[in-house]
Amino acid sequence: MQKQNRPVLFIVDAIKSEMDFFAKILREDYALLMAMKGSHLFEIVVKEQPDLILLDVDMPEIDVYEVCKNLNGNDATTHIPVILISGDRRTEDEMSGFSAGVVDFIRRPLSPPMVLRRIASALIQKEQTYRLADLSDKLGRYLSPQVYESIFAGTQDSLIGAKRKKLTIFFSDIVGFTSTTERMEPEDMTSLLNSYLDRMASIALKHGGTIDKYIGDAVLIFFGDPVSKGYKNDALACVDMAIEMRDALKEMQQEWFDIGISTPFKVRMGINTGFCTVGNFGSKQLMDYTIIGGQVNVAARLEQNAPPDQILISHETWALVKDDFRCLGRAPIYVKGVQHSIRTYQVIGRGLTGSQDSSSPLGEMVWPARTVTADQTVADAMMSLRESGEWSCLIVLDGVYPIGMITKGRMDEIVRKETDKALFFQRPVTTVMDKELLVLPDESSLDKVARNALSREGNYTFDPIAVTRNGEFAGLVSVRCLMQRLLAPNP
Repeated sequence: MQKQNRPVLFIVDAIKSEMDFFAKILREDYALLMAMKGSHLFEIVVKEQPDLILLDVDMPEIDVYEVCKNLNGNDATTHIPVILISGDRRTEDEMSGFSAGVVDFIRRPLSPPMVLRRIASALIQKEQTYRLADLSDKLGRYLSPQVYESIFAGTQDSLIGAKRKKLTIFFSDIVGFTSTTERMEPEDMTSLLNSYLDRMASIALKHGGTIDKYIGDAVLIFFGDPVSKGYKNDALACVDMAIEMRDALKEMQQEWFDIGISTPFKVRMGINTGFCTVGNFGSKQLMDYTIIGGQVNVAARLEQNAPPDQILISHETWALVKDDFRCLGRAPIYVKGVQHSIRTYQVIGRGLTGSQDSSSPLGEMVWPARTVTADQTVADAMMSLRESGEWSCLIVLDGVYPIGMITKGRMDEIVRKETDKALFFQRPVTTVMDKELLVLPDESSLDKVARNALSREGNYTFDPIAVTRNGEFAGLVSVRCLMQRLLAPNP
């Protein structure tokens, strides 16, 4: 009675008596494919995918060692072990065989115990290799690929310990995840969250980020360890990754809406650069390769203060990426344990900054401005003005478009008139902003800009002009600088 699911052996031998010998001792335990010519050996192996190949080293018309190299070097056949059948025991033959990927030799004269033992050993070794590869693949899913590869390459120890390194840290979190998913079935919520995390992880790995962990719907990623391309390039890669994530999220939001999810996920993102402690933390039984330190907390707070579907970065990160990405100054934030406020910037997109991004005269005169969003409070605006330093005004954005302005002088006047200060500070910033903001595209001619500026009345005449580029806020132009430019003698 034949056994089910028997291993398949492919025997290629030009000697008929040996073929009869193999058939007699193997056919009960193995399914046999047999050939006395090697002309189409490779094609047969690719098609039939045997579990093991027995190959006569003296097959005519083929170079056996070259065939073994081809089998070992092809993805479709590299997993199939080859045993060579040989007569003479020559060192050079053994060296050539092992170099070509052969796993063992069967020597003539053939004996049943030797043949059965060599075949069984090769199949056991193959099975163990499969199990280790499968286990390694499964365990690898619990580690960031960079950490996994460094451990297997021997450059990373699995010992308790850590080191200080300057990293760029990324946090993201789904806005109102609980309220968004509470009306969903658990299976739908799980599928939705996993599809989102899978897309974000693919983008992170594409840009070289080390995925630290998923904390429910939140994601922690860092750049600079175990592999670093330098502080600047690590920061650039992180911001570039965040922008691609934001773009991908827009696509996914439309996909979710199309399948009936009326309130698709919105995501906040925060990025910070600074020195962290990175390494293995935990016990001898269970360790986690992660990062800790105050700079990690700063990244988390940046994420919490970012507008939905936007990216908020710290001044340290901005200083590294400002020449490659368009950013707008935002209100500072305070972090527990940090004595000073954290200056923040909103990432608008890829490209050069305003002073370098346009060849038009108006575009050349643009200077950066600090901004607040329309959903923020008067208290947020006051904090930003108090920390503004060289900034004398704030621009209020509806998304990326300027809709109003808040100046120190006018804000002080409003505050003095208010009797209920606590209630006042919680009002939306849009209730106290100047709505007479002059907004012009950067391609506008200087003459047209000047006419529009001078047409404003009273205190608004010398307010700076908000300049847009491709529908996005690019910065401000001083009216006084504009007049000096127009009145300057031509060279």
